[in-house]
Amino acid sequence: MLAPSSRGNGRGLFTADGEGRFWFRTVVPGYYPIPTDGPVGELIRATGREGFRPAHVHFIVTAPGHHDLTTHAFVAGSEYIESDAVFAVKKSLIVDFAEKDDPALARQWDVPVPFRHADIEIVMQPAS
Repeated sequence: MLAPSSRGNGRGLFTADGEGRFWFRTVVPGYYPIPTDGPVGELIRATGREGFRPAHVHFIVTAPGHHDLTTHAFVAGSEYIESDAVFAVKKSLIVDFAEKDDPALARQWDVPVPFRHADIEIVMQPAS
């Protein structure tokens, strides 16, 4: 499990291209504990759940003419994927962060081989 970096705290601001595509390079996130003191801790203990979130990446997406969207992409196979403390995992949000060993792609993205790659499709609802 990796601790968040102090520089940017794992955050980024991205702009999509004309076709709505974007890409970024990061570390594969790890699972993490939520605070279990106070009322949240009481609820976790009362439900018999473990106080962990599975590995995931958050997205807040805005686009002219569309409703704003806040969502996640969960790392397939992450520990706690079946028992998320906040009940946020849905099958449609689980993404395979597949290991790749393609030297040409690694050079294109300036990463070492092997690396992980995930295709994450975000669909926004048009504003009415």
